[in-house]
Amino acid sequence: MESLGIAVLVFVVSAAFVVAAGMGLARYGDDLAESTGWGKLWVGTLLVGIATSLPEVVVNISAVWLENSPGLALGNVLGADMMNVFVLGCVGLAFGVGNLFGGQGRDTELLMLVGMGLVALALVFGIAGDVKLGPTSLGTLLIFAGYLAGMRVVYTAGQTHMHLEDIPAPTGSARKAWIGFGISALVVIIAGRFLAASADRIAEISGISASFIGVLLVSIVTTLPEASVTVTATLRKSYGIAMGNVYGSNAFNVTILFFSDLFSDLPLLAKMEGAHYAAALAALALMGMGYLVWKGVQSPAYAKVRVLALAIPVVYIGALYVVYTLAQT
Repeated sequence: MESLGIAVLVFVVSAAFVVAAGMGLARYGDDLAESTGWGKLWVGTLLVGIATSLPEVVVNISAVWLENSPGLALGNVLGADMMNVFVLGCVGLAFGVGNLFGGQGRDTELLMLVGMGLVALALVFGIAGDVKLGPTSLGTLLIFAGYLAGMRVVYTAGQTHMHLEDIPAPTGSARKAWIGFGISALVVIIAGRFLAASADRIAEISGISASFIGVLLVSIVTTLPEASVTVTATLRKSYGIAMGNVYGSNAFNVTILFFSDLFSDLPLLAKMEGAHYAAALAALALMGMGYLVWKGVQSPAYAKVRVLALAIPVVYIGALYVVYTLAQT
C-alpha cells in the first residue's frame, strides 16, 4: 500500500466483503436459532456477537504484537463499543424504538448489565493501574472471568424465564446454517485483516493520533460486521439477534484485552491515556442510555426515558470530539 489511493481502494473493497459477510452472519445466525432451538438472543450474543468481533481480535493482536501500538488497540476496543450503540440507536430511530427494544426478557437486561460492568471494570483498572499476572494481567483476567460468568448467567436466565411452550423447538438439520455461518465468519476474518491494514496505512499518511484513529476510523472499520448484522437482523425482525449482537459484541470486545495482553510486555490497561478514559466513559454512558431506553419500552413507569434514543447519536458525536481533543494534547 504505497499510496493513499491504493489504501482507500483496499479499504472500500474489503468493507464491501465485510458488509456482505455480516449479512450472511445475520441470516445464518437466524437459521441456527431456529434449527437448534437455542433462541435468538443467545445465538446473537454468543455466535454472532463473537463472530462479528473477529476483526477487533485480529486488529488488536496485530496492533500490540506487530505494530507495538497499545493506543490503537485500546482505542479500537472502546471505540467499537461506542460505535455499536450508536448504530443500535440509529436503527431504533429508523425502524421504531418499540420494535427493536420491545419483546425482550430478563436475559436481555442481564446481558446489558454484564456489558456495562465489564467496561466499568476496565475503566477502574485503567485509573487505578493494572499489574502483570503471568502472561496476562490482573485486570484483564478478571474481565475474562467476568465475561464467562456473565454469559452463563445470561443463558441460564434465558432458559429459566421462558415458559416451556415458549422455548423454541429445533426445526431440523443445522448443517447448512453452520456451513454458511462458518464461511461468513471466515470472510470476516480475512476481509477484516485487509481493512485493518488499509486503515493503518491511511492513519500513517494522515498523521492523526493512533488513539483517535483507533476510536474513530479503525473502530468504524471493525464494527462494519456488527452494523450490517444489526441492520439485517432488524429488517428480518430478528430483534433478539440485533440486541444480542450489539451488547454481546460489546462485552466480548472488552474481553479481547485479555488476549491482547498475552502479546504485550506491560498490561494494556496500564497504558490508558486521557483519550481512552474519555472513550471508556462514553462507551459506558452510551450503553447505559441504551439500557434506559430498553427500560422505557418495557415499563410504563420509565416511558419518558425512551427519548434518550434521540440523544444517543448526539452523545456519540460529542464524545468523538472530546476524544479527538484529548488525543491531540
